[in-house]
Amino acid sequence: MAAAPARALVRRELLGTTVHAVGLDDALTWIRDRITSRTPGYVVTLNGALLVQAARHPALRAVVNDAALVAADGMGVVLAARILRVTGIQRLAGIDLAVAACAQAASDGRRIYLLGASPGIADAAAGVLRARFPGIQITGTHHGFFAADEDAAVIDSIRQARPDLLLVALGAPRQEQWMHQWIAALGVPVAVGVGGSLDVLAGRVRRAPKWIQRVGLEWLFRALLEPRRWSVIRTIPPLFLLALRERVRRGAGRHGA
Repeated sequence: MAAAPARALVRRELLGTTVHAVGLDDALTWIRDRITSRTPGYVVTLNGALLVQAARHPALRAVVNDAALVAADGMGVVLAARILRVTGIQRLAGIDLAVAACAQAASDGRRIYLLGASPGIADAAAGVLRARFPGIQITGTHHGFFAADEDAAVIDSIRQARPDLLLVALGAPRQEQWMHQWIAALGVPVAVGVGGSLDVLAGRVRRAPKWIQRVGLEWLFRALLEPRRWSVIRTIPPLFLLALRERVRRGAGRHGA
């Protein structure tokens, strides 16, 4: 008997960019269904910086919109949704999705491949996951410092490992563009862009305390620890301006109708 198709997601739109109205449980159910149906698709964990880039660059927006699942990773996206009065959007941090998806894969006997970060980080993250989830099947790892002419070798490594779940930590927007380009060739039902999650799992980067996560200030905590992230923080005011401009435009359009 053929596997049932993965269930449909509730789609919303922010500044022309797809965002799905999903929480962690919804996303995990969707990942399980997608693996069962063996239908290749990639997952974008959309933060405010990537949303601004997608709003400004149609080619990147098309890459995000082609994703099978787009989760709101970042309070900037959630707040933009509120400004635009788009309902159902809740934050789903990429690291939380990555860990929960690994736990589910371990429980289901599924195979995992870790791709990205600096040399040695994926291996270290794999060690942490094996200690945390005994029996987890991590069938391959590869660092993210490879050139375009090495894509074929990386893809071959992934295909030989035959994972059901691929975590891609190449940083945005490279990871989204890479998944978009190669998802059909990888032979993987689900590929998830997870940004810096492997660094967090490996212990190289510290997460904010739970209370800071709850109040939505994890972005500020990380910026204080990693000054290079201020370049990302600077995209937040433009995001809010874009959202406010779009809200005003919609209001003007209604009044002019």
